[in-house]
Amino acid sequence: MQIAADNTVFFHYSLLGDKGEVIETSREQEPLSFIVGQNQIVPGLEKSMLGKSAGDKFQVKIKSADGYGDWLEEKVYDVSLEVFEGVEELAVGLMCQLTNEQNEQELVCVVEINDTVVTVDSNHPYAGLDIKFSVEIIDVK
Repeated sequence: MQIAADNTVFFHYSLLGDKGEVIETSREQEPLSFIVGQNQIVPGLEKSMLGKSAGDKFQVKIKSADGYGDWLEEKVYDVSLEVFEGVEELAVGLMCQLTNEQNEQELVCVVEINDTVVTVDSNHPYAGLDIKFSVEIIDVK
């Protein structure tokens, strides 16, 4: 069966670096799954799977606009240091959940700490980057 709208697709992926090195992979766990057309995975990755079948293996390079989007300056903002009261290991690079001004939970990365504010970045770590995936389609239902 070829992958088309409303199919459930089971797959493994590896995210590859510039030299082909594996940055992250799903291969040590159960295959991931998604329903085609439900915006559950990166748009460019979903699009690259259309027409493929179980057993197909391929690599695809995806531009940032079809991946994790552009890196946006407005997604970097300051939060009062008081918000982090009780966080024992507050440090640059810490990933945590915060509630933004729209009252939505978002994953942020601490990028700077000073005496009164903590600067966080809510951009996806791969925002603004072209990305390359190695994909294996396991099953299509």
